[in-house]
Amino acid sequence: MGESFLEDAINRIVELAKPQTYKIGPYIYASQDLTLVDTEPSRPKDFCVDTLSGLVRIIKEEGSKLDVKLLVQVEGQRHVAVWSDYLGTRVDRARTYERWRLYTAEADVPRITVGNYMDQKQAIIELQSLHNATPDRDYLLDLLSKIDVTQGVKSTDNGVTQEATVKTGVVLKDTVPVKPIVALQPYRTFLEVDQPVSKFLLRVDENGKVGLFEADGGAWKLEAKRSIAAWLSKELATEIDAHRVVVMI
Repeated sequence: MGESFLEDAINRIVELAKPQTYKIGPYIYASQDLTLVDTEPSRPKDFCVDTLSGLVRIIKEEGSKLDVKLLVQVEGQRHVAVWSDYLGTRVDRARTYERWRLYTAEADVPRITVGNYMDQKQAIIELQSLHNATPDRDYLLDLLSKIDVTQGVKSTDNGVTQEATVKTGVVLKDTVPVKPIVALQPYRTFLEVDQPVSKFLLRVDENGKVGLFEADGGAWKLEAKRSIAAWLSKELATEIDAHRVVVMI
C-alpha cells in the first residue's frame, strides 16, 4: 500500500510539472514563464474613405508609421485599395504569408445615363449638372433647345361617346447639323483629378429623346486610372522616396 501511495504521488508531481498552455485573448501562453508559443495575427478591418485626399491623409497619419510597406493600387476609375506587403516575417509563428488590405477609397460621384435614351428635360439636367463645360456640351444644350416635340389633340364629343385623335412629331425649329460624335467630360472619377474627356455617339429618336453611347472603347477608364496614380504619386512623394509606399495601376 505504501509503494502504491508513493507511486501515485510521484505521478502526480510529474503531471503537475508538465508545461500547461493557457489561451489569453488571441494568444496562447505556456505555464513556464508564460512564454509566447503561438499566435494568430488579428486581421484589421480596412478603413474606407470617399476621396483621394482622405486616403492620402490616413496614409500619412497612420499608414506610414506601420512596420509594413504600403502598396497603393488604383484598381479602377472609382476605386483605390491600399495593401500591406507580405507579412511572412511578422507572422512566421503562424506560418502564413499574406497581404492585408488596410485602406480603400471609393469615389462618390454620380452615374451618367449612357446607352439609353433620355427625354429633353433629363438630358438638359444631366448635361448641366453632371458634365464639365465643353464646346460639345454647349452644342448639345443648344441642339436640345431647337428640338420641339409637338402634340396636337382633336376631340369630338357628342354627349354619349368621345373620340380623340392625337398627333405627335418631332421638328427642329431651325435647320442645324447633328454631329454623329461628341466629346464630353462627365464626372466619372475622383474629383481631385481632371475628369477624362471621351467620345460619345449621339442619336436623337423620333420622339425627341437623346441617346449617348460610348464611342471610345472604354479608353477613358485607363486615362482616369493614370490620372489617379499620378495625383497620388505627387501627394505621397515623401513616402515613396522613403520606400514606405509604392503606387501602381
